[in-house]
Amino acid sequence: MAIIKQGLYRAQGLSRAVLAEIEQLMQVCNAHEGLDLKINLSILHSRPHDEINDFLYYEQDVLVGFLGLYSFNPPEGEISGMVHPSFRRKGIFTALFRAALEECQHRNIARLLLIVEHASLSGQAFAGSLATTYDHSEYKMVLEEARLPSSFDEHLQFREAREEDIPALTHITALAFDLSELGVDWYSPEVLANPKHRYYVALLDNVNVIGKLDVSLTEQVGFIYGFGVLPEYRGRGYGRQLLAHTIQTLLAMGKQQIALEVATVNKNALSLYQSCGFKETGSYDYYMVPVPIKEK
Repeated sequence: MAIIKQGLYRAQGLSRAVLAEIEQLMQVCNAHEGLDLKINLSILHSRPHDEINDFLYYEQDVLVGFLGLYSFNPPEGEISGMVHPSFRRKGIFTALFRAALEECQHRNIARLLLIVEHASLSGQAFAGSLATTYDHSEYKMVLEEARLPSSFDEHLQFREAREEDIPALTHITALAFDLSELGVDWYSPEVLANPKHRYYVALLDNVNVIGKLDVSLTEQVGFIYGFGVLPEYRGRGYGRQLLAHTIQTLLAMGKQQIALEVATVNKNALSLYQSCGFKETGSYDYYMVPVPIKEK
């Protein structure tokens, strides 16, 4: 006799069937409010099976609520989620949120960022009901029409990152995002070999890695993130050329959409992306939620 799913589930890894349920729920929620929820589908496809990162809520075997926990920098986590419009105001998202808080306590994640699309009335209402502190906002940008340079600096070379580039990837990421290098531990030979991602570097005279850029891939979308250039090489057009080269590569791969996110206050980066043909399609607000200290 088949078991009917009911209530809250903590998932370690996600099956193809569950991923399809999450995507279907996202489509329903997006259509209901005209949103583009930040659920990070590409990341969900490669969840580790030895760690709880996803929280599911079922009503009579139908997925009606989802919350994902993302921890790119170990002391900090990010969460985003959704509830089917027909099942709201029933405490479902609160239950998902509390389960995520418990997991953060267990993993010693002290700082949690709740991601809410700026235009989401339900999401903003939930954030307002908590003891949150506004942290920052980001634009989602999508390539509308590629505007790329006709030529590249002959001293600049581009290629996929290799194992020997891991120290440079770590160093540039830490500088670009004001992180400790000890906290940037997400590059490894196994990570670089993941077919759902690409990691690109820019080298000067085939010697020094001066910039890097990461890409997450789905069948139709290339999502750019982790973009950074060493401080001493900024302002020379190298970053724009690395970005342009990556766009060319993704278009050649047949990606129908190329997207990225940028802090709304980062005017230099915003101007760079706009100059390459990206356009803002939405914005996300990040609210800091304190994680209660776990009682011993």
